[in-house]
Amino acid sequence: MMAVRDRLPGLWRLLATLACATAGGELAAWIHMPLPWLLGAMGGVACISLAGYVQKQPVLARKGAQIYIGTTLGLFFTPVVLHQMGGLAPWMVVGAVTGIVMSALSARALQHLAGVDGPTAIYAVALGASAEMSVQAQRAGADGAVVASAHAVRIMMVTFTATMIAWASGTPVANPFGGSELLSLPMSAALLLASMGVGRVFQHFKLPNPWVLGAILIGGMCASQELVGRLPNEGLLAAQLVIGWGLGQHITRDFFTRAPRTLACVAMVTLGILGVCMGMAWVISMGAHMPVMTAFLSMAPGGMTEMSVISKAFGLGAPIVTAFHMLRILTTIFLTQPMARSMLASGWVRKDATH
Repeated sequence: MMAVRDRLPGLWRLLATLACATAGGELAAWIHMPLPWLLGAMGGVACISLAGYVQKQPVLARKGAQIYIGTTLGLFFTPVVLHQMGGLAPWMVVGAVTGIVMSALSARALQHLAGVDGPTAIYAVALGASAEMSVQAQRAGADGAVVASAHAVRIMMVTFTATMIAWASGTPVANPFGGSELLSLPMSAALLLASMGVGRVFQHFKLPNPWVLGAILIGGMCASQELVGRLPNEGLLAAQLVIGWGLGQHITRDFFTRAPRTLACVAMVTLGILGVCMGMAWVISMGAHMPVMTAFLSMAPGGMTEMSVISKAFGLGAPIVTAFHMLRILTTIFLTQPMARSMLASGWVRKDATH
């Protein structure tokens, strides 16, 4: 009896959190907000989080959403799309290099504005793989809590801003139930199980974003063999709700009281990065002959999952956006550590806090 009673508070928080996320999604859909089940859920969860009653998202929920979204994206990688992406490889490299350069410039700017120590400044603004950057930050002696909060600020800001820009640009929201023929339930289940299995292997070898990348690989392999179809869209809407839940749960009272000046500076730096990304998106769109909004989402410094969901929702070349972000994430993971050593040794950023 006691064990059941001890679990009740957590159960009620979970039900309340899910209710707020669903209500937020319903309200956002009712007022025709773009990407309602992600942004609406984020807003709904943020409300209950600020009230102090939020239930933190179970790890399995996040993994399940990533597997579903990754498999959905992978099914876009048909032979025609893969051929098209081959010609975009040089521009993907340009995007990855831009991300590294912006990370270096932003680290110096953040240290100047917020006065944080060098390792914290570097890892707080590294553009990609937020979970991996938090781990690397702790190994480098950075403030892990500030780094994690800074990445949360960046991803939330960019997700909301990119969605609003896509909507304000006049890009029509794609029909969530349109597209290719629906796959059968047995085939959908088999794909998702295979994606989960590959994700487990990738996680064992400590690859970045293992659940998304494993699912993209499985979906892409099937699509490259001309398996045409899509997963049930109800699952995709549920996955968006889970992603929104994950973003909204960061908006707590402690979030705003933990190093408020640093987080405000991170927001300022993020706006600057977004401005540069807009300029680079125009250059890439002209050079690669792609829609400027597709180029912008490919360059936007948000999470790969979030930017890919936005691109799919607006019909803006989801495979291209995903590929750009995959290369940027890998570049960030492998180059941030040596770049940090170089920046600290050269004095580009100071090791100790400036004030």
